[in-house]
Amino acid sequence: MYGGRVRDPPTTHRGASSPGPALDLGGPAPDVVILAVSGHCHPVCNAPRDNYDYLSDYGTLDRIAREVQLSGLSVQVAGYASGAFDEGSSPRISPPQRGWPALRRDYARLNTVWAADRPRVVLLGHSQGVPWLYALARQFPEQPIDALIELDAMCALWNLDHRAALLRLSAGERGQPDIAGLHPAAGRRDTPAAQRYRAGQRGPQPGAAQPGNRQVRGLLAGGRFNPIWARTPNLRADGTRLGINTHRIVGETHSDLSKPGSAAVTLAAAWLYDLAVGWAEDDQQQPPR
Repeated sequence: MYGGRVRDPPTTHRGASSPGPALDLGGPAPDVVILAVSGHCHPVCNAPRDNYDYLSDYGTLDRIAREVQLSGLSVQVAGYASGAFDEGSSPRISPPQRGWPALRRDYARLNTVWAADRPRVVLLGHSQGVPWLYALARQFPEQPIDALIELDAMCALWNLDHRAALLRLSAGERGQPDIAGLHPAAGRRDTPAAQRYRAGQRGPQPGAAQPGNRQVRGLLAGGRFNPIWARTPNLRADGTRLGINTHRIVGETHSDLSKPGSAAVTLAAAWLYDLAVGWAEDDQQQPPR
């Protein structure tokens, strides 16, 4: 997003390779599903119209998914753009990008279609993409989230970019609590995630209600000052910082840390691999599904 080299969105969006841009809900459930939401498009662009799924385009989503596969578990991934559009069209981006209604619909369907054999769910977001995940978790509190990876979560300009478009959606597409009526930071303290990894430049983000919170904070990148960073203190639902670990990284801007080779993503991937190994061991001790 902001900071670092200005990069125009690609004219052809690559998409993640495992298995594609959308979930395949017609077959058996994978062991793990990863849903990822990217943030604001790179200046100069027309946001939110030009917002696109750059976490897939960069290869970051594939990088994260590979860690799950290395643990021996099967995985499906799907990436989404930051926007109130179901399928957004932009003259600068091809193919059309899927936004909040598609994310919400896919999340609801995976918990219905695969209810008897529900996969573990990993949510991944960068920058403005993370508030959509906060809203998703709040609207489906009964459905467990096994890991939440937040790369420099940001609420700056979120309402300005999205609230008017959200108000044009139907009540069913907005969901409850109404995403159009919530500040994007709402739910940070009570998002029901079992494990959470947070990467940010400076100010840490609030944590989940369970142990396992990890944080990466970058300071400077090649001598450049980047004015965009997460500022809100990282807290548990009870207001404590118990179990929250903070990693400091020098050399990555807000944009840099969303890339697959960044130190932030490398640390997040290692953390997820350790979780996935534990999940695989747990599955081996369970009766066949």
